[in-house]
Amino acid sequence: MNKFNTLKLATLLLLSCIFTPLVAQDSINRIVAIVDKGVILQSQLDEQVKQTLQRLTPEQRTSISRVDIEKRVLDRMIITELQLQIARRSAIKISDDEINDSIDRIASGNKLTADDFLNVLQKDGISLNSFKNSIRDQMLVRRVQSSYVHHEVKVSEQEVQSFLKLLEQSEGDQSSEYHLGHILIATPENATAKQLKKAKKKASIVLAALKQGKQFSTLSISHSDASNALEGGDLGWLKLAQMPSLLKPYVEEMQVGDYSDAIQSPSGFHIIKLYETRGQEKVMVTKTHVRHILIKINALVSDQVAQERLLNLKTRIENGEDFATLARANSEDRGSAITGGDLKWVQPGALVPAFESAMNNLAINQLSQPVQTQFGWHLIQVLGREQQDNTQLMREAQARSQLQQRKADAAIEAWLTKLRDEAYVEYRLNN
Repeated sequence: MNKFNTLKLATLLLLSCIFTPLVAQDSINRIVAIVDKGVILQSQLDEQVKQTLQRLTPEQRTSISRVDIEKRVLDRMIITELQLQIARRSAIKISDDEINDSIDRIASGNKLTADDFLNVLQKDGISLNSFKNSIRDQMLVRRVQSSYVHHEVKVSEQEVQSFLKLLEQSEGDQSSEYHLGHILIATPENATAKQLKKAKKKASIVLAALKQGKQFSTLSISHSDASNALEGGDLGWLKLAQMPSLLKPYVEEMQVGDYSDAIQSPSGFHIIKLYETRGQEKVMVTKTHVRHILIKINALVSDQVAQERLLNLKTRIENGEDFATLARANSEDRGSAITGGDLKWVQPGALVPAFESAMNNLAINQLSQPVQTQFGWHLIQVLGREQQDNTQLMREAQARSQLQQRKADAAIEAWLTKLRDEAYVEYRLNN
């Protein structure tokens, strides 16, 4: 630790000693941890412990002592506080609208209206202000992680293709589905030779009837011992991975309309019919041709200044000035500014949610109001939309997302470990 940091630490410890008698008078405001330039109070810890306990089952609550829960929650709060300090130093902000949108999504995900969700919070003893602060902290942490880690996570096209190939080899053709019918001629456990012979003869009678053109469903109702016999033995649509392993080799060799010979298993003799097959349905998406002008926030440019600049540019464009020319002169997105702010044709999910949501609500050639994202403030214009078969691209995107998440999780874990090791942390939980 250098001389300057030692002096800062000594000053902080001196101040904490001076104010300890005052803090002790109010246990709610007792400091339970010093984290670099910040502190965590008992009241903050109590609130997080309460929320954690409410998420646990009764069995989990009784099996873990409150002391252990407090320690684990405090460790998590320390890591969060270190990241929030980075957010404060970097002037990262979360707007009230973003928080309200997040609450609406949480409520919708639980099939509740916003008002009903707030009532649930109140019944659980969680104040709206406390919940909003928790949401704000979570969003700030995600943005810090995105700034410091996620942009460094790269997935190559070769990695994506190799991953898809590996999936195909290990899982087979998971896009194909098979509509099957099933007849079971059951045999008892440890069946005798006589019982097996009788069941096999019955299966032969069913096969002979099928060859004569009898309907499979009718024969199922009259002869099958399966639980779905009265439904005509219909197994519905199944992927290979969902089928009993006994049936897979036969299904893979069958054509639509085919039925199998009697397939013997410990439970009896099975006859299956392939009614239909279908592949993965096409995934149609709307591609959007969009351009934007970005104004970033910094020590000299506040949120208000950025919005005013974009509103001024919006007025100029509406009065006839060229969007592309103004983007080249004003946009701080260096990658697109050189092409007049053009982001080209983008797929759903390619842009951050706030940007994409605003973009999707615009008519062709319409200009947006200033839109805030973690990158700054944007003026957006949609130039066109078109439909595209995105089935293969969707599979690739899903594979890429899985690979990115794996790499990001590992990178974040390593970064947080380093962040914690380099920080000054003093526990006062048991003081």
